[in-house]
Order: sequence, then C-alpha cells, then structure tokens
Amino acid sequence: MGLISWVLGGGAKQAAAAVGQVAGVFKPNAEASETRGHAYDRAALAQYTAEFAHPRRGWFDGLVDGLNRLVRPVITFGLLGILPAVVIWPEGAATAFAALALLPAGYWALVTVIIGFYFGGRMQLKAQDFQKSVQSAANRAPEVIANIKRLRTALSPSEAADDSPELALELAQGLPQAENAAVRDWAQEKG
Repeated sequence: MGLISWVLGGGAKQAAAAVGQVAGVFKPNAEASETRGHAYDRAALAQYTAEFAHPRRGWFDGLVDGLNRLVRPVITFGLLGILPAVVIWPEGAATAFAALALLPAGYWALVTVIIGFYFGGRMQLKAQDFQKSVQSAANRAPEVIANIKRLRTALSPSEAADDSPELALELAQGLPQAENAAVRDWAQEKG
C-alpha cells in the first residue's frame, strides 16, 4: 500500500525531478544551453553593432579617407610615369636614378613590402570575389541547362524527344558528344 500512496502522493514527480537534477550535472539542459547561446550571440552582435556603427564624420575624416584611397593610384601612375619621363627628360632621369641607387638595401626592402601589401591585399580580395562568382555560376548551371532544354522544345518540338542524359552531360561539360569516347560508349550502351 505504501508504493501506491507514494505514486499517488506525487513521489514519482519528486523522483523524476531528482533524477533530472542529477542528470543535469552530467549532461547540460539543451534548452538552457540554447538560451545561453542565444543571449551570447545577441550580446556579441550588439557589441559589433556599437563598434562598427558609422558615426557622423567631419570634413577631416573625409579628407583622410580620400588620402588613403589615393595611395594605389599614385604608386601606379608614378611608376608608369617614369617611362615617358625618361624619354622626355633623359638627363634628369639619369640623375634621379643615380640618386636612388645610393639608398640602402633595407630601404628598398621596406618599400617593396609596403607596396606588396597595398597591391597584394587588393589582389587577394579580387581573387576571392572571382572565386565566389565562379561558384555562383556553377550553382546556376542546372537551371541554365533546363532553360536551354525548354528553349529547344519551344523552338522545335520534334527535338523534344532528344531530351536525353547525354544532352545534359554535353551541355554541362561544353564538349561535343563525338569527341568524348566515354560518353559515346555510355550512349551506345543505353541504346
């Protein structure tokens, strides 16, 4: 009788709560972990928002930003400007190059590193943008193939029966079917 009164008296609920508390020591509560993670993410986003908010900028900030943007064009046009300057004014160019030859090797190493960072960083960003555009084009390939098939069907319904996997493979690879022996053999096996 004691067991039935214990179950009916809420003892099972107390035991389940005790088991839950003990289990919480070994395995954290998933819901509480998600709540803490969400609060952490919100706090991090609020911090980033405050850190990277663009306050109103004055004329001096605009001037400094403009000067910062001039570095690459000035270096590029300066280096390209040497060629016509040598042709137009050879004596002055010879004097200038003789003076530059007197600079120590460490100075040239420093200039090389600085220019390498200016142009190398931009090259890396452009390369990453190019890779993203290639991936985007590759992701759109199935849609483009489907559109080509629809166009072929709309232009000549008699070719609609030629809606074969070989055609999709040929369009995806950009290779004529006759030049690819493996595709030709596979098409012959399929009949």
